[in-house]
Amino acid sequence: MLNKFNKFVDFTGHNVYAGLDVHDKSWTTTIIVDNIEHRRFTQPPDPMALHNYLSSHFPGASYFSAYEAGFCGYHHHRKLLELGIQNIVINAADLPVTNKEKMNKNDHVDSRRLAQALQKNELNAIYVFGPEHEQFRSLFRMRWRAAKEHRRVKNRIRSFLHYYGINPPSDLKPEYWPLTFIHWLDHIILPTKAGTLSMKYLLKAYHNTREQLLEVTRQLRNEVKIHYPNLYRLLMTVPGIGPIVSMGLIAEIGDMTRFKSYRHLSSYVGFIPNSHQSGEKDPRGRLTYRSNKYLRSMLVEAAWVAMRYDPALMKYFKERVIKQEAKFVIIKVAHKLLNRVRQVWISGNPYQTAVI
Repeated sequence: MLNKFNKFVDFTGHNVYAGLDVHDKSWTTTIIVDNIEHRRFTQPPDPMALHNYLSSHFPGASYFSAYEAGFCGYHHHRKLLELGIQNIVINAADLPVTNKEKMNKNDHVDSRRLAQALQKNELNAIYVFGPEHEQFRSLFRMRWRAAKEHRRVKNRIRSFLHYYGINPPSDLKPEYWPLTFIHWLDHIILPTKAGTLSMKYLLKAYHNTREQLLEVTRQLRNEVKIHYPNLYRLLMTVPGIGPIVSMGLIAEIGDMTRFKSYRHLSSYVGFIPNSHQSGEKDPRGRLTYRSNKYLRSMLVEAAWVAMRYDPALMKYFKERVIKQEAKFVIIKVAHKLLNRVRQVWISGNPYQTAVI
């Protein structure tokens, strides 16, 4: 019985592997040592509890652990490292799994798979930002969600007007939502009080989401000018990269040198197509579902703008749009734009527009 004699045993030179299936109220843990599954158990969601168990049962050993990225973020990861447990965080989709395990999924199975893959060195750790940059990224994503909610409210107002057949005057341009259009909306009165109140509440939601979006954008711009002023200005020398996209690139990438190659970077963004090669057949599918949704959508939008200011990109687009749909060609343009961002970021030199 190992735990009865642990005070007489020195595990120096041995490796202990812990697979952690983390949840809000508890962790399911599987311990493997010397290719033997020592124990599976449920513990409190506290790194200190795991450290106490490992240090009391396997004194002197080297401790390794892994858990899947998710709702709990990285604070457990940092605490485990502080306690001397060499932890990694992985993408859940990268965990090796058999069909049988898929059909019988539970917390114990997940923790066992993590421990076994960790012991076999089959896991690839994801990049973990430092606390300061992680919180800067959270502010950028808050701005992204605020912009998304603001667009939703605007679409609800458009739908409301269309439903009741209310058309704006011909001299207004509602696609841009200028102040004159907002003033016109404020003075719309429907035949009944209920209809007028419905419009009023929609406009209140519009003003609230707009105010939040503007406030978050101001704070985000202040943060980037304090912590990343040079990089912020440098990235905006690339055609199509404005203030918001520049802040998004900094927030989501952080350190460009963590990508070994451009292919590694484009895979992270999500510009790699799905592939299902079999023998001589190699059909290329649509873009992979694995992506950074913030960067991929921003770069595609930025590519449309970049073509207006970069003759080389415009020429590339026009030559290919004859044979392919524009929505597919613009992905290739965004590919090139991302590569230019990478070169500018790494070199530290402003972008020079190519001359045709």
